[in-house]
Amino acid sequence: MKSYWIKRIVRLLILLLGVSVLCFVLTALSSTDPAVYIIRRGNLSPTPEMIAQVRTELGLDQPLPVRYFNWIGGIFHGDFGESVFSTNEVAEDLARYFPQTLQLVVLSLAEIIVFSILLGVLCAAKKNKLTDHIMRIISLFGICVPPFWLGFLLLLGFAVEIPIFSVTPAPGIVGLILPSITLSFPVICSTVRVFRASLLEEMHRDYVSFARANGMTVNRILWTKALRNALPPVITLFCQYVSYLIAGSAVVEKVFSIKGVGNYLMNCIMAADANAIGACMLIIATLYLLAELFGEILNHLLCPWRKEESDVA
Repeated sequence: MKSYWIKRIVRLLILLLGVSVLCFVLTALSSTDPAVYIIRRGNLSPTPEMIAQVRTELGLDQPLPVRYFNWIGGIFHGDFGESVFSTNEVAEDLARYFPQTLQLVVLSLAEIIVFSILLGVLCAAKKNKLTDHIMRIISLFGICVPPFWLGFLLLLGFAVEIPIFSVTPAPGIVGLILPSITLSFPVICSTVRVFRASLLEEMHRDYVSFARANGMTVNRILWTKALRNALPPVITLFCQYVSYLIAGSAVVEKVFSIKGVGNYLMNCIMAADANAIGACMLIIATLYLLAELFGEILNHLLCPWRKEESDVA
C-alpha cells in the first residue's frame, strides 16, 4: 500500500510537469501576438520595428525552451510574470480575483454535496415512481442546458420579472446565489443519476438482503448501510468536477459580471496574455490533479475493502 501511494505521488509530479509544458506551449504558439495587442492598446498602428522592439522587451524573441525554463523557474519563486492585459504582476491579479471565484466555487460545491445526496437517496427510494421520473426529466434538462443560457434565464426570471435579486453584482453571499445555482445545477443533475445508480446497485448486495431479513426498513438501509458503500463513484465524479467549476466559472462570471479568475482569464485570452493564461491553466490543472488524489484518498478511507478487492482481482 505504501509503495502504491509513492507511485501515485510520483505520477502526480510527472503529470504536473507535463501540464506545465503543455500550458506553456499552447499559449506560446498562439496565433495572436501579445506585442501587437500592447501596441494597439496605445492607439498606435503596429509596424514591424515596433513589434520587434516590444517582443524584445517581453523576452518573446528568445528560443522557446529558454522562455519555458525562465517561466517555470519564476513559478517556483511565486513569480508568474507580468500580465499584458492588466500590466500588473500575474500573482497580484490572481490574489485580487481568486477570493471571489473561491467563494463562488465553495458555495457551488456545498449545493452539489447537499442536493446530490438528498436527491440521490430520494430517487433510489422512489425507484420508477413519479418522483423518480420527474427527477429524470429535470436531470436530462440540467445536463443538456448551456450554463450561460441558464444564467440568463435565472437573471430574467429572478432579477427582472420577479426582482428578488439584483441584475448587477450584489455584495456578500446574496450576489452569489444565482451564479452558484447556474454553476452547480448541471453538476447536481449528473451526480444525482450516478448516485442513484450506485445506491440501487448496493441495494442488491447480500448484506442488504440480510438487513431486510432482520426487519430493517428500506429507508434505514439506504441511510445507514448502502449510503457509505455507494459514495466512492460519486466522490470520484465530484472531485473531477472541482476544476470544471473553476474553469466553468469563466462563463458564469461573464454573465453575472463577477470580477473573478474566470472573467480575468477570458480577458487575458482575448489579449493573448501568455503569462496569465499559462498561470490560470496551470492552477486549474493542478487543482484537478490534487482533487483527484484527494478523492482517491477519501474513497480509501471510506471503503478500504474496495482497494483490497481490486488488488486481489
